[in-house]
Amino acid sequence: MESEIGSSSFRHGLPESSLHGSEQWLGHQMLRRICFLALLLASPTTVRAESGLTPSNISEQIAAIGAHQTLEAICSNQDRWSQLLAGIASGTKGWLTIAIQLYPASDAGTSEQLALAIGEALEHKPENVLSLAVDEFGIEAICGGPDVDDQRFNSYSLSMATIAKRQKMLRAMKGGELRHDRDSCIAALEKAKQGIANFYGVKK
Repeated sequence: MESEIGSSSFRHGLPESSLHGSEQWLGHQMLRRICFLALLLASPTTVRAESGLTPSNISEQIAAIGAHQTLEAICSNQDRWSQLLAGIASGTKGWLTIAIQLYPASDAGTSEQLALAIGEALEHKPENVLSLAVDEFGIEAICGGPDVDDQRFNSYSLSMATIAKRQKMLRAMKGGELRHDRDSCIAALEKAKQGIANFYGVKK
């Protein structure tokens, strides 16, 4: 599968911010269509009865029916999809491993949301993010700034505060083997600040 993560100019922090709104809107529309199709096609046997998702039961589901059907089953239920993204955003190794397992089965909309959740995990466990997720998702997708369509980040000040928090967590890391990826992520987040400024029409 050819990944379309990183197609958004905002997530790369590029100046073509005028394209961001339409590209992200299209991505979200695609996600909604994928979820709706999954709801129609998913067999009841593919959706577990547990009230909560865990890395363990998702991993078992992947082993049983494959990543594609597992992702469709989760995506078909908004509560479960929200649980999945929240889990990934926690930055624990178990949840990040699930994101990596589901990524090959994702399309444009779902892959974008997975990457944004991993980016949020920089606020909690940046070492896990850089050591586990970079090879699969890439620095630019993970470190491109928050989703401005998310109400938690939907203003210039909120987005900038979030980037500052992620950079602070990264700078608090010890160097070692992750030094290069840490510095690249900090730089990508710095670049994203200009993209956010352009998106909101703020002159810097």
